[in-house]
Amino acid sequence: MHSRRNLFTIFFILLLNANVLMGNYAFKKKVKEVCKSYRIKIESSQLNLGESDVEINLESGRNNFEMYMLVGFASVGQAIAHQIEMALSNAYTPKIISLNVVVPSSKDEYTTFSAQCSSKMAISLADGRMDSSEFMQEIMKNIKIQ
Repeated sequence: MHSRRNLFTIFFILLLNANVLMGNYAFKKKVKEVCKSYRIKIESSQLNLGESDVEINLESGRNNFEMYMLVGFASVGQAIAHQIEMALSNAYTPKIISLNVVVPSSKDEYTTFSAQCSSKMAISLADGRMDSSEFMQEIMKNIKIQ
């Protein structure tokens, strides 16, 4: 009798958390879908979802890190816009997007470009209100190279 009660309690807790998990799943799925359309491979483990921010880690080729930056930010912008459009109570809408792009610089050496933007800026890029060159100019003002 006692084990049934514990089992019911665990099931109830999982049921309450299912909405949050589904919101995160839908967000990650949208980001991965957009990246895939640009032939950028991304796994769920490369997306770290915080309470008010999201961090993406990508690995680009030597000459195309800017494309990875644009697609990374645009994919999150599309995912946030989609979450807002769905108007669900469990919508995941981070305020800050952080992106790290690892670029090979020489044999067994890598350079990491790290940048941040607001969700509003990423949504503007995703829906075409902000031109990609204008977006990159803004991002390059605060980019960190490691």
